Amino acid sequence: MQRSLGGLVLLVAGGLMALAVGSFWMERVAFSPDPDADVALAILGDEEIRLSVASVIAGADAEALGMSPNVLRTQVADDVARIRAGAFEMRAITTAAHARLIGERDEPVMISPAEQVQITRTERAAVLPAIAVPVERSAVLAWTSTINSWTWLVAGGLALLLTLAGVVLRPERGEASFALACGLAGTGASLLLFGYLIPAFVLPTAGDDVWVGAVARLADFHRSNTLIAAAVFVVLGGALVLVTGSRRQRRQRGIAK
Repeated sequence: MQRSLGGLVLLVAGGLMALAVGSFWMERVAFSPDPDADVALAILGDEEIRLSVASVIAGADAEALGMSPNVLRTQVADDVARIRAGAFEMRAITTAAHARLIGERDEPVMISPAEQVQITRTERAAVLPAIAVPVERSAVLAWTSTINSWTWLVAGGLALLLTLAGVVLRPERGEASFALACGLAGTGASLLLFGYLIPAFVLPTAGDDVWVGAVARLADFHRSNTLIAAAVFVVLGGALVLVTGSRRQRRQRGIAK
């Protein structure tokens, strides 16, 4: 069916809005997580990250605390980092490491003496020097974060402008509903792509540093919300397509009579 210029403009606006929503959600999921215990626990759920942090702490503190490095490493990795209370004490570490990974932090990631006391569960760590956690900046993640932050802003702005233009151009009957339906379904697909598939399977290949795995863990942490939201948008879009198509058929039958 040939569409009017207004209808085509609204279709493009719907596609841009889907892109804006998807990229905004990826920003929320992968590049600006909340600095809380639940997010820290999700990141520390990556075994390589958890063991890396535990090894750094054990290597720096074990001798001064009169403990075996293996015992301290196991204690931190299994008894502290895997529970919510322990993740709460380590949330500043995971937040700083994530920021450095994506290029938002230039300073090294440090574990303060106060944090060492909570993590090692001994007051003797209060007099020990701060520990540096090795985290490499990922150029790919840094570029992706920058591009993505502009993507949702520009796409969202263009979508609003094109929506206004499409309305002014007066699309044919039913074209606005069809464009909205396509936009809703496209938003669902965009949420799935940008909110889960790319952070979970593409971005973790961006480097060799163990902390790159944090992005996949964040995607898994938000997976339920992402999948539910994507499904809702796709169902709404599909339902609106069916309703629009049904109305069009009734109009055509009425004209034929």
